[in-house]
Amino acid sequence: MTPLLVGEVSAVGGVVRDAALGRPHGDEADLVVEGDAIALAELLARGLGVRATIHRRFGTAAIKLPHDGRLDLVSARRERYPAPGALPVVEPGSLADDLARRDFTVNALALRLAGARVGELVDPLGGLADLRQGVLRAVRSDAFAEDPSRLVRAARYAARLGFRLSSETERAVRRAAPELDLTNRRVAEELRRLLDEPAAAAAAVLMRDWGVPWISDLGPGALQGRIAALEAALDRPGAPTLPVWALRLGVLVRPERLDQVALPGWAIALARECWDGSELAAKANRLSRPSDVDQLARTAAPATAVGAVAAGSESIARWWEEGRDLMPAVRGSDLVAAGVPPGPAIGRALAAVRAAVLDGAVGGPQEQLELALRAAEEAAA
Repeated sequence: MTPLLVGEVSAVGGVVRDAALGRPHGDEADLVVEGDAIALAELLARGLGVRATIHRRFGTAAIKLPHDGRLDLVSARRERYPAPGALPVVEPGSLADDLARRDFTVNALALRLAGARVGELVDPLGGLADLRQGVLRAVRSDAFAEDPSRLVRAARYAARLGFRLSSETERAVRRAAPELDLTNRRVAEELRRLLDEPAAAAAAVLMRDWGVPWISDLGPGALQGRIAALEAALDRPGAPTLPVWALRLGVLVRPERLDQVALPGWAIALARECWDGSELAAKANRLSRPSDVDQLARTAAPATAVGAVAAGSESIARWWEEGRDLMPAVRGSDLVAAGVPPGPAIGRALAAVRAAVLDGAVGGPQEQLELALRAAEEAAA
């Protein structure tokens, strides 16, 4: 690779912000190339033996690194938005142009990695001062009209970093909040990122306080408690493996607005199923026999069961750990060997044995076989 091809390369955005704060950043880094980012990405990918994902329309590329990290490269650019929430129209620009198009001053920082000024920290908008003061400040007064998803990002960063909004940024956020549109794909994708953060509940409280109309009306303590209960439920032995962000969606967004969220249908379905957990918990709490809980829980969606445990259903949690995978000693082949003809009677007999074992009403294999034979005979009568 030649200097003419590469140009000057700078780390920008979150990786620089977090380094300045002394915080770990994760496995992703953004690079701005004052030159051809795609050509540089292709050369790096070949050298590392990995693939580069190219988006020529925007002059961007992504490289999945061998250790599971990721580099996002972009040619320095200017951009404009033809309509609120639309994809930007881009054209080549300088590093200063690229920093000026960013969302918040604390993300408009760059560290030069290659070129004549390697090691220089570039801070044209006062991002370092805002970092020191714990302030989140929009780069432009029309930032949220230009791209409404930045409002969700403001909540995500403010909650994650423990920052406050500058007074002018908060005024702009409050003007934009009532019109925040869940059907906008950029807004919905930013919401998904927020839902994946540990501070998701705190971010949701911020958005509700700013006037976003579709955030849950649970009080701050209740919202935090519901999210914590969901996470505790997923940590219980035997709990299903489900994406926590989709379950949080069912808590953070009002149920009557879920169908408007421009996220995958499976995530919306999980959110609704999780919301139904309170009703399942109420039903389970009225049951005294483990076999009755077994019948109820076996017909419930996994996300609904998680919601039920989060709502306080210990009987469902015990069923995960002790009852769901219970295997009686008797098998269908044992009944056939004992003379029971194949058919529905075998299934009913095995169900009767399972219920009796769960309830502690039958002993070892011989008692279970005798019970199964009686149940099969009654079912065939």
